[in-house]
Amino acid sequence: MEGPSVEAIVKWFKNDKGFGFVELGNGTGDAFLHIGAVQAAGYDSLPPGAKLEVQVTNSVKGQQVARVLSVDLEGAAERAPPPPPRSGGFGGGRDRDGGGYGGGRDGGYGGGGGGYDSPRPRRQAPDPSTAIPVSGTVKWFDETKGFGFVQSNDGGKDVFVHISILGPSGLNRLLEGQPVTMQVVDTAKGREALSINLA
Repeated sequence: MEGPSVEAIVKWFKNDKGFGFVELGNGTGDAFLHIGAVQAAGYDSLPPGAKLEVQVTNSVKGQQVARVLSVDLEGAAERAPPPPPRSGGFGGGRDRDGGGYGGGRDGGYGGGGGGYDSPRPRRQAPDPSTAIPVSGTVKWFDETKGFGFVQSNDGGKDVFVHISILGPSGLNRLLEGQPVTMQVVDTAKGREALSINLA
C-alpha cells in the first residue's frame, strides 16, 4: 500500500547501480529509491540534495519509494549530504545471470555504462498508449533487488518487471515458472511491463 505523499531529499543515487536512498522529511528515516521510480518520473538520475515529493511503501527490507510525484533540482548542491561510506548497502552485486543490473544474455536493463556523473539523455516516461498485451512465464524475480524478468511467449526479448507494478495488480510477489499476462512497452533499454496479472 502506498502511503500519503512525503517530502524527501536525495542522499545519493548511483545511476550505474540503478538505485539510491532518500531521507524522508517526516522523520521516519531513509527510503530505498529504485531507478524504475526515477525513470517513471521522467528522469535518468537525480543529484544528491534534489528535493522530491514521494509516496513510500513498506517492504520486508524497509521503506521504499513507490512513486516520485515531483522533483525540485534547484539548490540541490547546497542541500547535498556528505558522501556515504563505501561498504554495505541495499542490493548491488551481480544477478544470477552475471549481466550487471539484470537482463542476462539479452542485455536488457543496465549492463555497465558510465559512472554517476556521465552525461545521459533524459529518459521519457513510457507512453502507456503504446503498450501491447504479452503473455509469458516468470523467469526469475528477486524481491530484494526489486525486479525480475518474464520470458515472453511471443518470441521477443525478456520483459523487465519492477516490484512497484505488483501492488496495483493485487500481487505481492512473483514465483519462477508462474504464467502471467502483461501490458508491455518498448523502452530505450528493452521491454518493460506496465502492469502484470497471473494468467
